[in-house]
Amino acid sequence: MDVRRVDPRDQTWEFGDPLYRVYFHDAYGASDEYEIEGASGITEVLAWAGSKPGVRSFVVYVCVPQDGLGLVRLHGKDPNES
Repeated sequence: MDVRRVDPRDQTWEFGDPLYRVYFHDAYGASDEYEIEGASGITEVLAWAGSKPGVRSFVVYVCVPQDGLGLVRLHGKDPNES
């Protein structure tokens, strides 16, 4: 991990109320996907995802609507990635 100071003036945009997506993966890599709107932040999204029953891993993304819809992974790892 590399940590460095930044100049916040290089920022050109910000979303104040982002959409999140949570992908739950079973042991075979199949997934169920959910979109979350109006969460107070990533802590609330992680609490919701962690409270779901069953032994499944999950990945949390924030949605970025720029040139289509993009996803930025915030938590977890997709088990289907090689």
